[in-house]
Amino acid sequence: MRVITHCPACQTQFFATEEQLNQHGGKVRCGQCMHVFDAKAQMVNVAADSNEKLNTPDVNTDNIISATEPSKAKSKTSKSKKIPDAQLQQPAYFDDISGKSKLKRQLPGNKFKPWLWWLAALIALLVAIAQSVYFLRNEIAIYYPQFKPLLINGCQMLNCKIQLPKQIEFIVIDDSDMQEDAERSGLIYFSTTLINTGNHTVAFPDLELTLTDTQENPVLRRLFKPAEYLITQALVDDGFKARAEVKIKLAMTTSGAPVSGYRVFVTY
Repeated sequence: MRVITHCPACQTQFFATEEQLNQHGGKVRCGQCMHVFDAKAQMVNVAADSNEKLNTPDVNTDNIISATEPSKAKSKTSKSKKIPDAQLQQPAYFDDISGKSKLKRQLPGNKFKPWLWWLAALIALLVAIAQSVYFLRNEIAIYYPQFKPLLINGCQMLNCKIQLPKQIEFIVIDDSDMQEDAERSGLIYFSTTLINTGNHTVAFPDLELTLTDTQENPVLRRLFKPAEYLITQALVDDGFKARAEVKIKLAMTTSGAPVSGYRVFVTY
């Protein structure tokens, strides 16, 4: 059976049960003014017909205010007067009177909206995909060349570039040779072949040519960029295709220095 108690500080009245009152020795905290009081000592005597109405199954509990919300109606009746259900509150009980409530405050209108979580999750997923595409744009352009035009257009807006990978370990120098011009002294011709042994397109490397004397000491050194040893700039932009070979032939002067050998390297 439910009973009625009231806060001596603000006179707010509450529903309570004997089982609830016995949990903490009758000590409760008022949900209206947060005053701690002995609910057993502040019992309200209700008329018999009022008690019968409170115990009937037809009581409309939708009008009873939440345990931790302020009361919207204070009782102005005497202790012997019948108290309407809408004016009663159920007290908020605590493990102790220091303030750790077992009940959570429920604010009006603060309802859970699942579609907002789905929208936030979708936005987070799209942001993660966009970041991945931005940082992996070079790899995507290699393995999925059909998307390269889209990536190029996107980089024009974001002020970024699509760059070919620089993997020198896939590039091999083969069949190198150096010959002097028979008619013009000091003019030499250098030829070699570069092979991409990898399975995807890479950037063309720089070609470093060092001319040596009879003691293999360096005499002259020259670094050739891809635009210098390739025929067109289009080949540079397209990159070094997988399993492709590029034949290179360069002419350079020794400026009268004695040259008897050479060393050639590829680098980025």
